[in-house]
Amino acid sequence: MQAVSIRRSRIGLLAGISALAVIFTIALTFATLQLPLILGSWLSNYFPDLHPVMEPERVAEFMVVARPVGYACLAVIAILIVAGFVTGKKRLSVFGSFAFFLPTFGYFFASMFFLAGLGILRVPFIPFWDPSVNLMNFGDIGYLPYMALVYPFWVAGVDIREILAWIAIGVGLFIFVVGTIAWFYGKAQKRNTIDFWIYRYSRHPQYLGFIIWSYGVMLFAAQQPVPMGGSNPGASLPWLLTSLVIICIALAEENRMRKEDSERYLQYTASAPFMFCIPKFVSTVTTLPMRLLLKKDRPETGKELVATFAVYATLLILLSSPFVLLDFPLGIGWSGWPGFIPGISGPIMNL
Repeated sequence: MQAVSIRRSRIGLLAGISALAVIFTIALTFATLQLPLILGSWLSNYFPDLHPVMEPERVAEFMVVARPVGYACLAVIAILIVAGFVTGKKRLSVFGSFAFFLPTFGYFFASMFFLAGLGILRVPFIPFWDPSVNLMNFGDIGYLPYMALVYPFWVAGVDIREILAWIAIGVGLFIFVVGTIAWFYGKAQKRNTIDFWIYRYSRHPQYLGFIIWSYGVMLFAAQQPVPMGGSNPGASLPWLLTSLVIICIALAEENRMRKEDSERYLQYTASAPFMFCIPKFVSTVTTLPMRLLLKKDRPETGKELVATFAVYATLLILLSSPFVLLDFPLGIGWSGWPGFIPGISGPIMNL
């Protein structure tokens, strides 16, 4: 009877946790997409829209102030991230990476002038804007999974772009919430190594959830409408760099856990994947640059983490170069890819 009672209590606990996770996920997904619009409407009173053709003087005056602020913001963010790695204070790197990705929400409030309303958040992106080549596109390799999923449906006349972004945001938040609940439950039981529930399938579910959630936000940013004659480069580079920072933070945490709970944590790493389960061949290929650089399986010091980040960032930027050199996608950018026109069903093959 006691065993049955314990089993029922565990089932009840799991049901309660699942319900709580679903409720939080729905609420956070709604907030992710609606709060930027509300905030954008409010900020438009303080940062009004300017027409770059009709009011070039006002735009130029504003940019004189905004450009130095953008460079200063980017410098502070970079310092926070590097300082977090070097000193071992991961909160600095976490805060810096989130601050770097936060301007992506500036895309959610479309305007003629890119810094109007909520677009003011995009000030730290100013150093990446160049009249000859848009540096923001040097993360477009990140769109490959999106392209692989969207294009077959597009050929069949079905547009799943927005649905896919919704799914990514919802799934990412669900993983994050479930991982957080499991972590708090494990700490309440005074466990150093959390190895149950979702942690059986990912050693870092919160970070995985953040990466998937931010991918969905990036997709929504790329899908936002642009004014006539404008373009939308999206936020692939910020997402790419932010995700790399998060992965490096997870690696730093693993170094700490190997010191604090060495034997148990080593057993845990043998049974649970780093972020999610991938084929061994893929894992071998993706970790090859790190092993060639460090002559070992993982970075162990702050300097090695910074070097690992730099190498992978360089490689992914190089892999994104064909998108930039070919100016793909043509036209207004990812907001128009792969060629749907509102009000017209089916793919438009001549775009």
